[in-house]
Order: sequence, then structure tokens, then C-alpha cells
Amino acid sequence: MALWTGRLFAPPVLPVAAGCALSWRAALLAWGITAAGCAALGVTVIALGVRRGWWSDWELSRRAERPVPLACATAGALVVWLACWWLGAPRELLVPASLAPLGGAAFLVCTRRGKVSLHTSAAAGGVALLSFEVSGWCAVVGVPLLALIGWSRVRIGAHTARQVWAGCLLGAGLTAAVLWLAG
Repeated sequence: MALWTGRLFAPPVLPVAAGCALSWRAALLAWGITAAGCAALGVTVIALGVRRGWWSDWELSRRAERPVPLACATAGALVVWLACWWLGAPRELLVPASLAPLGGAAFLVCTRRGKVSLHTSAAAGGVALLSFEVSGWCAVVGVPLLALIGWSRVRIGAHTARQVWAGCLLGAGLTAAVLWLAG
């Protein structure tokens, strides 16, 4: 169960779902491309790297393997965000979409110093985003789901409890800060 939980809720899943939910609310699903686009390059780079033997696994278990795919994902998210801004996406979508490149940059900085759970960081950011922007009731489902994801990461030995908590704090904290600053 732990392995499948980690796979089912891989880092792009909850943020993409949150982005699609917000885009539906803000200006129809057409703007959901921001959420999918922010995830696509990172997933593609990881898939290519695993296939060519550059990285040992999809999870990027080794900290030394993380910077290149994270930098590519961050750059891709920034390009998608800039394209949406240039095309006139509504502010209600641009603010949360800015979390992808900002989160990627923050995660890159954290990865230089230690290993933090990207699974729990992305999930906590997605739960916080939905809780702030849609309804606080999203936390009723989201927090137990976040606990399940954190448990799965510790159970399979991918992270320590401290790394899982650090990911949660990074994702939720960054989301709260960006939404607060944006007013």
C-alpha cells in the first residue's frame, strides 16, 4: 500500500488537480493547461533520464540526482507561467500558478543542503491551495491524505519523518506566503 500511495500521489498529481480545480473556477478549464504544462517538462525529463540511465529511479531517490530534473521542471514551469501571463490569464490563476516555479526554486535550494520530501511538499502545497482558494473543508480530506502520503514515504524508506515534515512545511508555508503576499 505504501508503494502505491507514493506512485498514485507523485509530486505533480495534487498540484495539477488543484490547478485544474482553480482554473475551472476562475475562467473555464482552458486555463488548466498551466497546471498540466507546469508538470509536463519535469515528468518528461525524469522519464528520459531514467530510460537513458542518468538517474536511478523515478523517485530521484539519490539527492545528487535531483538538481538537473528539478531545474528543468522549474524552468518549464516558469516558461508556462510567462506564456499564460503574456496571453492574459486571469490573476486568480497566475498567482497560484506562480507556486510551481517558486516551489521548484525553493526545493532546489533545500536539495543543496539536504533531502526534503517532494511528495509531501507538493501535496501540502496542493492541499493548502485548495483550502485557501476553494474551501477550508478541502483540508478535511486533504490533511488525512497528506498524512497517508507522509506515512508511505517513511514506510518505504524513501525519507525520514523529519524530511517528510520539512516537505509539508515547505509546501504549505510557501503556498500560504504567496497567497498572503498576493492579497
